[in-house]
Amino acid sequence: MLKRFGLAALLFSVLPFSASGDEPPAISTATEGAVVPALPVTPTASWRTVTHNAFAPGEELLFSIKWGVIVGGYANLSIPEIVDFEGRPAYHIVSEARSGGVVSAFYKVKDRNDVWLDQRALITLKYEKRIKEGKFHIEETSELNQVKHHWKTHAYRIDKNKFEDKEGNLPLNALDSFGSLYYIRTLPLEVGKSYTVDVHNGDKVYPLVVNVLKREKVKVSAGKFKCLLVEPMLRGPGIFISKGKKLQVWMTDDARHMPVRMRSEVFIGHVSAELTSYK
Repeated sequence: MLKRFGLAALLFSVLPFSASGDEPPAISTATEGAVVPALPVTPTASWRTVTHNAFAPGEELLFSIKWGVIVGGYANLSIPEIVDFEGRPAYHIVSEARSGGVVSAFYKVKDRNDVWLDQRALITLKYEKRIKEGKFHIEETSELNQVKHHWKTHAYRIDKNKFEDKEGNLPLNALDSFGSLYYIRTLPLEVGKSYTVDVHNGDKVYPLVVNVLKREKVKVSAGKFKCLLVEPMLRGPGIFISKGKKLQVWMTDDARHMPVRMRSEVFIGHVSAELTSYK
């Protein structure tokens, strides 16, 4: 159950689609390592500005998901383009995961998640989940109104033919789970320091504390990397990992802070995701 293992929840299961049913227009492109020029936006006192060289449109990261030595599936994270989201330029981030090998024989996974992350402020505007894991099948849309500080979620449990609507208050500069990964990549990430972001998931908003533990060299299929080992810690159970379990992420020790390896404890052993290729 890849999503339940929690590794999927951090990296392979949480992102939204465009505000309209039409294919959103591409706004700009960038070369690797370049700061993407932002388009003019409506001035709003609550919007912060974040500059970075961590990622740009065209980035694609491919991972294999393993339970011990068994390959359980594959996943990818990509930024196909920058789109116009209600007058503001936004990164369109896509995550897809699927089961493979032996796992597919008894537990099929086919997930797609999309998120829109404001290009300048790096805060989530909207995200969608399309999750199909075994018999569990759900489609969910969450809108994060960063001006009115309010969120609302519409979910449809397809396997149970059940609809559910929720809403609540939203703190300043809130993110979704995947958006938080991309925002964390832009931070300085100094060893021994901790960073906190507010993450919306389901029907709650949690403070996510990220501890930077140490530097390590990591070898995966995509190559050898000098990395920072970070550990996300939740002040509440149920977003990324089961209560009492540990999640660790190895990110490159450079301006990109690209995730290279992720490892999550489960009820038996651990599940890991390792970078197989990137561009």
